[in-house]
Amino acid sequence: MNDLSRFTEVEYFEKTVLAKALNFPNLRRRLRLEPGYFENEKHAALAARLLNDPEFDKQQLISESVKAPEVYGGYEFVKQIAYMEVPTDKGFMFDQEQVLEHYKHRELDKAIERYMNAPTPASRMDIRNRIDKLEKVDLVQADGKRDTLKTIFNSLYNEDSTTIIKTGLVSLDRLISGVSPKQLILVGARPSMGKTALALQMAQNMQSEQNEIIFFSAETTEVSVTQRILATLTGVNLTKFKEPSRMMTNEEIDKVIDGIKCYHASSIKIMDDSTVTPNKVRTAANNIPEGRQGIIFIDYIQLMQSDDGLRDRRAELEEISRALKVIAKDMNVTIIALSQLSRASDVRQDKRPVLSDLRETGQLEQDADMVFFCHREDYYIRNGGDPSGSTEGSRMEIIVAKNKDGPTGTALTTFRRHDQMISGGSG
Repeated sequence: MNDLSRFTEVEYFEKTVLAKALNFPNLRRRLRLEPGYFENEKHAALAARLLNDPEFDKQQLISESVKAPEVYGGYEFVKQIAYMEVPTDKGFMFDQEQVLEHYKHRELDKAIERYMNAPTPASRMDIRNRIDKLEKVDLVQADGKRDTLKTIFNSLYNEDSTTIIKTGLVSLDRLISGVSPKQLILVGARPSMGKTALALQMAQNMQSEQNEIIFFSAETTEVSVTQRILATLTGVNLTKFKEPSRMMTNEEIDKVIDGIKCYHASSIKIMDDSTVTPNKVRTAANNIPEGRQGIIFIDYIQLMQSDDGLRDRRAELEEISRALKVIAKDMNVTIIALSQLSRASDVRQDKRPVLSDLRETGQLEQDADMVFFCHREDYYIRNGGDPSGSTEGSRMEIIVAKNKDGPTGTALTTFRRHDQMISGGSG
């Protein structure tokens, strides 16, 4: 009989898993542990052999321990496994789960030790990323193929089954079809190019009884954002909201009153918060009523703060970007985050933005499912701005520079400065 007291807990469970797989060949197909999950490298080598060679048995193990002890260990070592008393194959998954839990603890301890030896923002980020990855490691490998195919099959005949959310901008929807839950979308532009106007227009177009729109404004007040929405709804020049009693006509005041009623009934909620953090976004997503699809806008991502208050701005923005991606996926919401661009495009002959113009970190591009850029040629005429002030507006290009699940290209829209309204072209 084996003296199990000489084994540590992790040694015991690793040997038990391997012994059961040797003694009960039918368990091989249920061996879910990757070799790298074993603490002992000899155990890891034996696990790899069991996974790759269904004919490998204890007699071969004993033989190879004599011929090549450096692979699986010497005879005294392997006989602890080959002749371990495992009278039943019960509890095989439990034994594997114990090995996995020890692996997770070891990996987390390593990350913490690296941080303690060099407490930098990068090593702190490594701990958070490591935790995210370890939480996703699971031995239960459910086969969702049947459910997935059933969902796709039903969608062929059910018009209401689609998860695509139209932006309401015809030319953009024609290009990308729309946006989807679980996506992180970036809308980048230089200051005053019209990205906030685009986001607000999309929010108004997307709001419905089925959709819950949350608009985080880190730069401007709720009053200012609401005035922009009302200008869009009514066509009343935004500048007139500064002194409405003096600058608006009675007809325009009536239009604004009607716009107030319309906006009050909408599903748009403005969150006026100069210290937006991922946790606040997560809380907002968690409070979306059941049965409603959440679309969260953030104006804009460079003004966000991490929940941990990292001093290194690059590391902080990387953490924010990653957190938003996780929130979108885990909470089944669409996050549309606005982003400032660097000045690099200003000095190029072709001033259309490119992905490398995203400020401060490439993590934004990496995490985003889609990246839109706003571009207006007249922005660069006469030191910027619309030279004519025409109510007919100017052409805005929405450049889809990245689209993980579809085409890229350019959608043409019209930006009207006086009422901050964007129209998406003809159908």
